[in-house]
Amino acid sequence: MSAGLPDGYRAVETAGVGGFAWAAAAPWLEAIARDRGTVDDWAADHAGTEIGGGRASVRVISAPVSGPDRRTSWACRRYRRGGAAAPVLGDRYLASGESRPLVELRASVAARARGVRTPAVIAGATYRAGPFYRADLVTELVPDAPSLADLMFCRGPATDTEALLGSVGRLVRELGEARVFHRDLNAGNVVVPSGPEGEHPWVLDLDRCRILPLGGRSHGDGMRRRLERSLAKLGERHRRPLTALEWAALRAGYEGHP
Repeated sequence: MSAGLPDGYRAVETAGVGGFAWAAAAPWLEAIARDRGTVDDWAADHAGTEIGGGRASVRVISAPVSGPDRRTSWACRRYRRGGAAAPVLGDRYLASGESRPLVELRASVAARARGVRTPAVIAGATYRAGPFYRADLVTELVPDAPSLADLMFCRGPATDTEALLGSVGRLVRELGEARVFHRDLNAGNVVVPSGPEGEHPWVLDLDRCRILPLGGRSHGDGMRRRLERSLAKLGERHRRPLTALEWAALRAGYEGHP
């Protein structure tokens, strides 16, 4: 594990597992590594529920210790390949450069410091497999926060979709203003808490984010277009395309209109 971890995190190198953890969670990760297991295996044995999350399910466990935001549940996710490489490599990544968990940790800490709503990272672990590695990431869980995809296409018509999309548009604008460029912003990695917090969506999966120097031009337009393509594809798949008013609400939120 590379040196120079963000404040509050410790490197963990035990029994062939390389990783890091929030300081209070380091003994927990070290115990898993000493048993020669993986975080994913441990979470499979201890998970209370599983939720959809990108290319694989996310295992939800009760937090063994307090994390940065003191949430009571954690989300454990195995990194998996997408695109053309997925059928061949599955969950393996070439062991060169910084690992996916470390990249995501640094992006998450920097984004949170700029006011972006994204869950705190608890731990990351990598497991060498020849010239490749497998990896797991653990974050705190935002409770009762379905994805934008679920709310738009899987939970019926009760949601005020125009207000929802307006709030998501504002999130994209805020990412651009914070100079946090999420290269894979889609309807699956935007989550919306229930209740009053629903006006403020959160963003997940920052392992492909670029944290750009403050003061330059916003990359919000590119993220908005990427999100719009995701919504259009899901609308076609579910035979429920967005209406003109819904598209307008998303763009109005992004452009800062009431």
